Amino acid sequence: MKTKHVPARRLAAYAALSVLGAGSMQSALAFESGISPFPTGSTSEYIAALPPIPGVFAVEQFNYSSSNGLYDNQGNKRPIPFKSDAFSSTTRLLASYGVEFLGAKVYSQLVLPLVSLHTEVAGQGETHNGLSNVTVTPLLLRWDVAANTNVTWGFDFALKSGAYDPARTSVAVGYNSYQPVLAIRHNDPDGLDLGISNRLLFNDKNSDTHYRSGSAYVADFIGGWNFGKWKVGVTGSYLNQFTDDSQNGSTITGNRARSFAIGPTVAYNAGSFNINMNYQQGVYAANTAKSNAVWINFAMPLWLDGRH
Repeated sequence: MKTKHVPARRLAAYAALSVLGAGSMQSALAFESGISPFPTGSTSEYIAALPPIPGVFAVEQFNYSSSNGLYDNQGNKRPIPFKSDAFSSTTRLLASYGVEFLGAKVYSQLVLPLVSLHTEVAGQGETHNGLSNVTVTPLLLRWDVAANTNVTWGFDFALKSGAYDPARTSVAVGYNSYQPVLAIRHNDPDGLDLGISNRLLFNDKNSDTHYRSGSAYVADFIGGWNFGKWKVGVTGSYLNQFTDDSQNGSTITGNRARSFAIGPTVAYNAGSFNINMNYQQGVYAANTAKSNAVWINFAMPLWLDGRH
């Protein structure tokens, strides 16, 4: 297969097409138009946090992300005047069925992200608002493996949907992404909270542009300590793209995305609802932007099965 490097003249074009994935800023260079089809850092407080009782639950996530500059394959800032700001409101709906399969409790999930994105390259700005890619998780499983410790597995389908336009800045991607997820969490209500979510991204080809974004590994993590109803700690994300992008049969080398972000988190558990706020500082970026993000999250039951 023929290979090619990303020419310098394409970098500004990619930057102009910087987009937002499902509620979190992912900027130009690696992945098509610079987007990861999963918003790194979004899991945070809700890693492997599936309620043990049957019902319907909602998580409302509000996010502001910003970045100021693009970074090359060595992690050095590129001389391209670029900045972006994004606001998102994401609704996650979770159904807990009160049944077991393979010794695990069974769930399904639907994720609906609304996004407002503004990008500016060399003084030229553009704004796009709309629905980002909808994610469906038909099957989520939770195993209780020890006291205060559980393992979850699911398979997310990030669908080719939302306000995608191959000719302009978009808040969605034009392809499906298939994402197996395995998470583990130990959360002592009177002590240590430690969890990690491991996710793989396998992406379809975009039929409009004939571009296939490479596969990647994403880890969201949290560590903290519970003090009664309060918890404080750190949270963050790591992304490592492990296969190259390609277009029209040619492999695009030297532009795999890598990023790391970390920051403080605080949560309050009122029993009937949970509130979390965290800030994630971009520490390292290669072939993408170094983004900083603020998250405010609310989790609450919408309906509980009174038979249980």
